[in-house]
Amino acid sequence: MTSGTFGAPVRSRFQAPLRATPPPPPGIRPFRHADVPALVPVMWDAYRGTPDETDVGDPEGAAREIRLALDGEYGTFLPTASFVAEDRSRPVGAALVTLYRGLPLLAFLFTAPSHSGLGLGQGLVHAAMRALTEQGHDTLTLAVTRRNRRARRLYEHLGFVEVA
Repeated sequence: MTSGTFGAPVRSRFQAPLRATPPPPPGIRPFRHADVPALVPVMWDAYRGTPDETDVGDPEGAAREIRLALDGEYGTFLPTASFVAEDRSRPVGAALVTLYRGLPLLAFLFTAPSHSGLGLGQGLVHAAMRALTEQGHDTLTLAVTRRNRRARRLYEHLGFVEVA
């Protein structure tokens, strides 16, 4: 998991204050439950070959993790703060946000490797931050695998700081 529960010793907890962010760029839209089947292979492709691959395991594991997030395993799912990145009307990434122990949690952030480096991850996080700010929240948290240097750089670039 790029993000997820805080209990695992291989993860660091990060948080960022919420502030005004630009509107989402074209191609980023609110999450719909109908997106789930298309997001499963995107998540698996995004996690395969990374330090987080074992958290997902295989395509069935990706489906399980998305379902767990939506069903409340990582806190109450917040569909109004979760977003999908599309390319030609096809999901290529997502930010899934929950309310975990009273704070918004970026439970999952992933983009298809074919769309890596295009700013979609940043756009998805900014969209979530904007929605959360509009909903009255002031902080966004996440957990990131300590060995996932690429994710850590993205989160630090976005203003997240390690708190545990």
